[in-house]
Amino acid sequence: DTLTIYDLKNKFIAFNAKMESIALLVSEYSSLFVVTHDKKFYQFNEHDLQSKMETLFKKNLYAISISLASNSSKDQSYVMDIFQRYGDHLYSKGDYDGAIQQYLETIRYVEPSYVIRKFLDAQRIHNLTRYLQALHEKGRANKDHTTLLLNCVTKLKDVQKLDEFVKGTGANRLQFDVLTAINVCRQANYYDHALYLAREHGEHDLYLKIQIEDVANEIE
Repeated sequence: DTLTIYDLKNKFIAFNAKMESIALLVSEYSSLFVVTHDKKFYQFNEHDLQSKMETLFKKNLYAISISLASNSSKDQSYVMDIFQRYGDHLYSKGDYDGAIQQYLETIRYVEPSYVIRKFLDAQRIHNLTRYLQALHEKGRANKDHTTLLLNCVTKLKDVQKLDEFVKGTGANRLQFDVLTAINVCRQANYYDHALYLAREHGEHDLYLKIQIEDVANEIE
């Protein structure tokens, strides 16, 4: 006496309701027809994608809407817009870790400044660091992003992450502006890292300058 319609592909219940004793179920013409023993007749029609999305958004069911959009004929930018909306929803609830996870999916589609401003205002430096690192990993970072990432890392005094950024090799080597990274390391008094970058990238004059102006002064 219960009719349940499942969306197996997207793994959710599309419809569920108590019904009087069902006598017959027929699926035809993209509809489901139900006949009960007391001679009542029902027709169920599937909503179009836009109507489904509007319903899911109203209920904040973003994970399901992402799955639905991904399995449809919609282009990738449409799916990325849902990830952004999901991130905004989680951010508004104070779930910053969950929000940054959604924003990471939008890299290459959403302007980085949109995300960065949110986490500067909220002073969520760990989340901001994670996002900036992902920008570098995906080759979408500019000089300002490099400066901001290194400032975050040095502010956290996370030497291990700084080592990974500066000394990464092979697939772990991030793309960044070398001179910008050297300047930030110098300003933060991480001279060993500045020297390493200057040496590895053939900035010999700058290497000597760091030795003379920074390291020597620190020793004195």
